[in-house]
Amino acid sequence: MKKMFRESELLKEYISKVDEACGEGTEFIVTLKYSKREEVINRVLQKCVTKQNLSGILIKGKYKGKEVSIFKTGKLVIKKFRGRREAETFLEDLIK
Repeated sequence: MKKMFRESELLKEYISKVDEACGEGTEFIVTLKYSKREEVINRVLQKCVTKQNLSGILIKGKYKGKEVSIFKTGKLVIKKFRGRREAETFLEDLIK
């Protein structure tokens, strides 16, 4: 479980950490910085196509063919990646 990003100022500004999840496929658990949580969630929701909304607590969607789960608590789960570099590039595009 690594916390460091590849020198991305955008990720450093909005994201506290990115952890690789255990299980099938490569999934990442993204913890947003508390002070930026609402801003990032709003940006992500504008870009994602919503597939399922569970009372606003958990929203599942898709962006560029990737699955994104958005938790009101400030966590994202992103799925179907080949590695950390691909996931971080995706995150940069998702939150900019």
